[in-house]
Amino acid sequence: MRRRLLLAATLAVALCAGYLTATLGHRLDHGSSWWHGADAQSRTEGPTTEVRFTFNPGDQITFGASIRNPGPSPVTISDIAVDDGPADQHVFKVASLAANHAVDESTAVVFDPVTAAPFQPVRVGAGMQLPVFVTITIPDVQQSPGAGLYFDDLAVDYDVLGLPRHQRVRMGFRLFVHSPNGYVPTEGPTRPGD
Repeated sequence: MRRRLLLAATLAVALCAGYLTATLGHRLDHGSSWWHGADAQSRTEGPTTEVRFTFNPGDQITFGASIRNPGPSPVTISDIAVDDGPADQHVFKVASLAANHAVDESTAVVFDPVTAAPFQPVRVGAGMQLPVFVTITIPDVQQSPGAGLYFDDLAVDYDVLGLPRHQRVRMGFRLFVHSPNGYVPTEGPTRPGD
């Protein structure tokens, strides 16, 4: 009897260790493609590709990135953000998310704004990519001439084998919101006592 209990305990420990290794070691990656509309320019210098939008506070810009699940297990992607941390501290506010259908690695990723559906939790199988459209609002912050704001990854919440995970996933390009002439926010009228 003691031997059976020891064997069962050893098996349980091995299964738990295997589960944790599989879930905690699972990492998402950037996909094979990205997208931008006519309101942006892209350029590649060496290994770096930059997608550049013009800084105009309050405007919204949309770009597309594909998120790849290299496997070996399927995942459910539940949320995508530009920044980590509390929402009230984000530099860029996500106005909307949309996605096309997940595709396998043998199929070209298609970014089609017309057929994209509002984002909701989606299962992405092993070896599949999910093309997403992210619309962000440009913040009303001061900029020096020639400066700008940039980021090159997305904060992704997902579930693998029942375990919730959070990861910053590279987009495969750097998004740069450029302010060629600089910008100083205008202050609204002040109230008495301010």
